[in-house]
Amino acid sequence: MGTLMLAIGAGLFYSLIIFFICEEKSLKDAKMSDMKCLVTEEIDVSECFEKYSTVRYMMYYVLAVFIFAAAIANYVHVANGFGLAEVLAYIFIPSLIGSLVILLIKWKFQPMIKLISSFMFGGGYMASTAFAFAVVFMMTGKV
Repeated sequence: MGTLMLAIGAGLFYSLIIFFICEEKSLKDAKMSDMKCLVTEEIDVSECFEKYSTVRYMMYYVLAVFIFAAAIANYVHVANGFGLAEVLAYIFIPSLIGSLVILLIKWKFQPMIKLISSFMFGGGYMASTAFAFAVVFMMTGKV
């Protein structure tokens, strides 16, 4: 159980650090993000994504979390013979806690942006870790 808790903590902190780095990189040349311009103005979506590049940095985030989750799946879950309950705990607990942390940071400053960011964090984390576990378990024959 201690190994699983360490893996959950590592996944949470790693994904939060990568997410905040990618979020700040996508907003470095903008007063606000492309999410706000999509919500408040009527503009061309491709032009907005080209200007702020949030989608590109979200793909970097998903790729980084996928690689980390694949390593955790291979070296922790498969090696210790963890079952579905432990896999689901690793997928959902960091996603929920990380989304809550993002919502609590700067909630009064940009509530709509932080709400969207928390959904992007949770969705990206769950998708990339679930896919990483599926790939690792299929490659190791544990399915």
